[in-house]
This record gives sequence, structure tokens and C-alpha cells, in this order.
Amino acid sequence: MFLFHKFSYAAMMVAAFMACGCGAENTSTSDGDTPESGSTTGGGVVTPDGDTDAGGDSAVSSGRVTDDPIEAAYFGVHVWKAAVEKADSFEIDKVRKAVYGLEFDAPGGAKRMHESNHHTYKPVLIGEILRDGQFKIVKEFNGGDLVEPDAYSTYLHPEGDVPAPTGGPQEGKEYPQPAVTDDTVKVGVLHSLSGTMAISETSLKDVVMYAVDEINSAGGVLGRKIELVIEDPASDWDLFAEKARKLITEDKVAVTFGCWTSVSRKSVLPVIEEYNHLLFYPVQYEGEELSLNVFYTAAPPNQQLVPAAQYMMDEGAKKFYLLGTDYVFPRTANKVLKAFLKAKGVPDENVIEEYTPFHHQDYQTIVQKMRDFAASGDACVLSTVNGDSNVPFYKEFANQGLTSADCPIMAFSVAEDELRAMDVPPLVGHLACWNYFQSINTPANQDFVKGFQAFCEANGLK
Repeated sequence: MFLFHKFSYAAMMVAAFMACGCGAENTSTSDGDTPESGSTTGGGVVTPDGDTDAGGDSAVSSGRVTDDPIEAAYFGVHVWKAAVEKADSFEIDKVRKAVYGLEFDAPGGAKRMHESNHHTYKPVLIGEILRDGQFKIVKEFNGGDLVEPDAYSTYLHPEGDVPAPTGGPQEGKEYPQPAVTDDTVKVGVLHSLSGTMAISETSLKDVVMYAVDEINSAGGVLGRKIELVIEDPASDWDLFAEKARKLITEDKVAVTFGCWTSVSRKSVLPVIEEYNHLLFYPVQYEGEELSLNVFYTAAPPNQQLVPAAQYMMDEGAKKFYLLGTDYVFPRTANKVLKAFLKAKGVPDENVIEEYTPFHHQDYQTIVQKMRDFAASGDACVLSTVNGDSNVPFYKEFANQGLTSADCPIMAFSVAEDELRAMDVPPLVGHLACWNYFQSINTPANQDFVKGFQAFCEANGLK
């Protein structure tokens, strides 16, 4: 169960995958200082069956796992519930105000919503891939304390010249009201269950189902049980907007939990704002956005991209190969990364930027270029590859004999869930920057992992 400030969790999560097929840039505290690195997190690894593996080097498991977007999707549902109860209302504008500054415990530890910018205070962690598909946490930024989120990167807006928030209620305009009865309230889920993004998004649907099951089992929200309305936009960005409109105007849901890619969020945003609806978005992204109709429960650049690049520099990297999927998140993320690297004195000739389309499968030529680029021994890859393309990319990287010792990959969209679809042993030592890892070895997180695993098994969610 998920209680604010004093509660325990349960959950374990993520998706049925296709076999092959969204920092410390100013990782800053509120006073703007660059956070110091904390101590390396040791301890055991929580394995998919909930046991602790002190060595973290067991055989690859095909069981359900949890990861950063899964945790963010999970606690987003509970944040909405807490805000509804704080506001004593399902009205959008009252719920929005109740979210501001909300403090809560999540599976990975205490967090809080920002007082005004719709983002989330979170820790920033670097993890190293282990043979069992889990991550060993090798770095905590800001001494392990929460990092304040920046909606707009200070590397792109050094003078603080950021746009005003978009969205919110317009005076004199009437909006669709949620379908709330004495017994039920409808809630929307908008995640791709088919197509190229199903490898990542199916698990987010599953964990929203789990959170709702917890809430309903505990009596619901304001005495009403949640009725889920689940839509599959099928990795079709236009269909995201169409399905969002249906959820709001026909199903009359009180809130929507959904989207993974930034292009899907950007497609949904005009609809969400048109109807003054609320979207909880659970995936790290490029920033450069602040809508009064979206709560961003995952990381903007200063909680992921820039701390990761700083870590690689601290580890001796002097050359950076920026590889991404060709859409808004990777392109804007790399704009932030290039601005950061330039500010740190990295010459332009030491940075390569390249993109591939969604569902790209042939990485032979790109990896050959990476091998040549890394011949000097001081290069790394900063990867914003998304979806099922990660499977052939990492496979080709290993097939050409490259290892983390030759050229480490720092990933921004590969976590425990994606690793379930990969041959993990050749990937040992590669890295990812997130705000949560399943290997966080606390009773609350173990309860979350075990609880979600049990829910998935009981409901046939593979």
C-alpha cells in the first residue's frame, strides 16, 4: 500500500517485450551550486524474485523487473490520489493546486513535487549493468539528496530567459467534467501496447493497473473505486492525440496517465490543454516545456543528461559520440549535452552526433564508426536510442568486439525493463543514469518489487 509520509509499498513491474524488436547540467541545488558526488551505494541487489544477491552476478532472469519509468508511473497514480484527497475534489484546477509541494515516499525513497514548475525533486544515480540484468549503483549526486528539477536547461537559457507556462484554465471557457458517480471515477491510461514502443510502454500500463489495484483494495479515492479506461495508441503519434480526445470527451476520465516518447507527449499536449485536463507523464525527457496541464514525474536534463556527461568526464572521457533516435527528445537532449560539453571545454571535433529512425535495425556501419572513434581509448557513447532499436544496437556493439572497457555506453533510455530483451552478459559494465534502480536495497523497495511481481503473476501479465 502507498501512504504519504508513512507507508509501505508493494509492486514489481514491467513489460512483455518483443524479442528483437525520453542533469547536473545544472544538477544543482536550489542555490545553484553544482552537487558534489555522494558515496558509492553498495549492498545487495534485489533480484526479480525479491531475494537479495550480494554478488549481483547471477544468471540472467526473465522475470518481471522494475525500473525508473515504472517507479515514476507508479507513484504518479498515488500522487494524484493524494492530491484528490487533499483537495477533497476531483475538479482539475483544485487537484492541480493540491499537487504543488506534495511530499511523499516512493519505492526508491522520499520525493516531493515542485512548488510551481510541475516537476519532481528526485535523487540522481549512475548505474552499471550487471550480468543478471540489474544495475550496481556506482554514483550518487548531491550527496544522495534530492535534486531540484529545472524545466528549462540553464545551459540553453543562461540568462534565465524562459517562456511562461502554457495551458491552464481559460476564463469564461467551459470544460468536460469527469464522470464521477457515488461509486466510481474513471481514469485514463494512454500507453503503446503494440508497435515499436511496446517494449517499454506495456510495463507502464501494467504498473498503473497495479497502483490502481492497491488503491481500490484500500477503499478507493474519496470512497470511489477507480475504473480504468485503457487505450493503445500503437506507437502512432497522431493516434495518441485521437485517443486522448476520446478519453476526455467520451469516457470523461478524471486524469490520464500516459505517453513515453516526447513526440507522443507533444501530440497529446494541445488536446490536454484544450480541455484543461491533467496528464501525468512518467518518462525522462528533454525539458524545455512547462504546461499547467502536465505533471512530469521523471527527470528533465539537470536530473539525468548533464550529471551523466559530467560523470563520464570525471572518469576520463574526452570524446563523445551522441547517438539517438530521430525525434524531439534525442535532438533536444543532444542540444543540451553539446552546450554542456562546450561549456566544459570539449572541442567540437571531439563530439559526433548521429540519429537513426524509430525501429532502426542495422547498426553495423554506425558501430564501425564508433570503433574508429574510440581507438584513442578516451571515448564514450551518450545514447538516446529509444524503443526496440536498442536491442540490435547493443547486439552489434558486442558483435564487433567492443566492450565497456573500450568505449562505455551511457544510456538514457535503457533500464532493467529493456535489458530483459537483450543478451546481457556482453553488456556488463555499460552505464545508465536514472533516478531509481531496482537494486535499491531497502525494505520499501523490496516490497514494491515483490508486490508488483505477485500482481503480474496473478493477472497473467508476462
